[in-house]
Amino acid sequence: MNSQVTSLKTSEAINWFQKSLKNAANYGVSSEECKTFEIFITSTLADVDLKKQITTTVLPTFFENLISRKIDKQTIDAQVTIIRLFLKYYGGTCNQFKNIIDKFTSKVLSECFNEDSIVFKVTKYLALFPQYGGRGQQGINHADAWTNQFNDYLYSANYFLNQLYTNVNFFVGTDVTDQYEGKFNITVFNLAELAKMTPKERYEKLTSVFIFFNTAMQSMLLSMFSTFKRLDSNKVIQFALSTMSVTSEKLNATMITEDVIALDSVLWKLHSSAIKTISALIKCFGRILIPQGTLICRILLQSLKMTQFNSSNSPYGTTRSKLQQRVLTYQVLCLWQSVAGSQSSLELFSESLTSGILFDIKFDKPSLNLVVDKQTGNKKRKSGALNQKIMDQRDTIVMHDYHANHTVCNEAHKTLQLFLNTLSSNLKVLQFKIFQSTIMGLLLEVIKCQRPNDYPLPYYDDLCRLNLYKSLLAVIISPHSQCITHTTVALRVFTSGTTDRNEKIKEVCRSSLSELEHIIRPRNDTLFYPLENEIEIPPCAQNTIPENKTHFLNEIVEDFTLPNPVKGIKDVNTENVQPKTILQPSLDISKNKTHVLKKITEDSTTPIKTEELKIINTENVQPNTISQSAQNVIQENKTTFSNKTVENPTLPTDVKELNNLNTEPVQSNKIIESMDVDNNMDSSSDDELPIQNDEEEENYTEMINDFIDSD
Repeated sequence: MNSQVTSLKTSEAINWFQKSLKNAANYGVSSEECKTFEIFITSTLADVDLKKQITTTVLPTFFENLISRKIDKQTIDAQVTIIRLFLKYYGGTCNQFKNIIDKFTSKVLSECFNEDSIVFKVTKYLALFPQYGGRGQQGINHADAWTNQFNDYLYSANYFLNQLYTNVNFFVGTDVTDQYEGKFNITVFNLAELAKMTPKERYEKLTSVFIFFNTAMQSMLLSMFSTFKRLDSNKVIQFALSTMSVTSEKLNATMITEDVIALDSVLWKLHSSAIKTISALIKCFGRILIPQGTLICRILLQSLKMTQFNSSNSPYGTTRSKLQQRVLTYQVLCLWQSVAGSQSSLELFSESLTSGILFDIKFDKPSLNLVVDKQTGNKKRKSGALNQKIMDQRDTIVMHDYHANHTVCNEAHKTLQLFLNTLSSNLKVLQFKIFQSTIMGLLLEVIKCQRPNDYPLPYYDDLCRLNLYKSLLAVIISPHSQCITHTTVALRVFTSGTTDRNEKIKEVCRSSLSELEHIIRPRNDTLFYPLENEIEIPPCAQNTIPENKTHFLNEIVEDFTLPNPVKGIKDVNTENVQPKTILQPSLDISKNKTHVLKKITEDSTTPIKTEELKIINTENVQPNTISQSAQNVIQENKTTFSNKTVENPTLPTDVKELNNLNTEPVQSNKIIESMDVDNNMDSSSDDELPIQNDEEEENYTEMINDFIDSD
């Protein structure tokens, strides 16, 4: 629609707009056409020429024909919608039509006051009246106009509240005179006819007017406005407290008259309207109301206490008269908790909230009084058919309860979940245990049921069971510091819930199982698989041979760090080396042969020149061919050689040639024989050290790296 509107020419768009609104006076406007007007206006706000022609041509034509003739309610509904649309986007230019709008408002309220949808739309455009006229410096004129209009509506609501509670002796309201002093024209409500009405009709009329002004305040609080809204929130809270001060219990304690009975029948409507005003105040001000959190909680908990169902007053399973107020109270409790969080002051009223929630999430089935067979005279009474009739009535009651109580049960579960997530640690131990045992018991009863009709009431409804599983998850993930968390039982319950008939319940149970999995087995650093660090082998463990051949060769190369020139490395054969071959020497010979060579170097005081390493063949070595003296020499001398070679790098060793280094496969049951190494001990001193160049050192390092890579 946006692309189509922007492509229209200005003249064609204005002609289409005028024609549609002119026909609306005679033929009416449908809801689809109202949406089209809204899309058209919002899409062309950036077009200056089109906006100018709408303000100069379309608006006068529309408002002139607004009250020209009598039309039906459908057309009035469409006109009310378009008025709000014009005031929202062209509020400054609609000031010249204010008198026409006032007349239209009086006409609509006098003729369609019983139409709730139309009256609600009237309050929506009444909330935009403060945008008339100039803004002043930083919109100060609009802000003052908004505050004055809101205070006027608040005064009107207090005035009609006093009219409703006139016959209640214990009511102490605000200081409002008997004569109306507000700016709103209340003659449109036809209040002169109140004297001719019955008490029931009179209280219903006054209740409707009271709800109208409450709805107007709610519309002003929730509507978008060009400047900041300024009002005293304490006045609104005190007004709600005055409304909630009259309860059914107090009315029953007074003298019962027709007025008291009529007032008791509409009392829940008055309370619900005041609670809606508190809800709009919370949405408008948010966390600014935290200092008044105690008063807000007192209002809501008072409503919850007044609407608690009593089985003696109403039959089980029937729709309660105050059900809507109770559901609304739970919704506003959730709103206040989500806004204020742990600073909602709700923990001060935890006992009242606990009793109310427990009553709503758990219902007791009605008891059955079956008839027992009795013999009266010569006749025997048959009770089978009568008992069957009683059981059929019980099943009917169950179905009624499913329709009557599932809504309040769902809202109670939502309030409980948010309450546990924010304030579980502030609960008393007994209260948390009661919540825990109640939820777990209900779910265990649900799991045991073979048929849906056997579910505990009102969990025949799928949404109630869904919220019951969510409440169990809230108990587990928000535990109490002094209570045991039944995580194992919850795992079994959620596992059984994956077989429920409802797909959403299955999905919630599967997601709950995944969350519990993270609680039981939390994530840690081992899941990231870090690289293995080089571990230093302690001296007590140096007699062990590493299993990893590559790591073993790296250690040999690291130890052999003497800056020695390597003249030639020949015939290094590693083809037959097995990666899993482990040497197992007997007679405590646990060190490798490199350590033996290093021990010899340590004991000699002169440098060694190794000219040639001869072939070491261990194929035909027998286990018992090593002499005892050789064994002792190897065992005593080979231990400290490896360390001393690295610690004293000044001993030069000229490795001229490595011939035929054969590393044929060594069997695990063969023993390394003592090696005869031809060492030519020269009597040269330390002054005869060969001079080495940097290039030779680099070549030596590269050849050593090549030796490592070739393995």
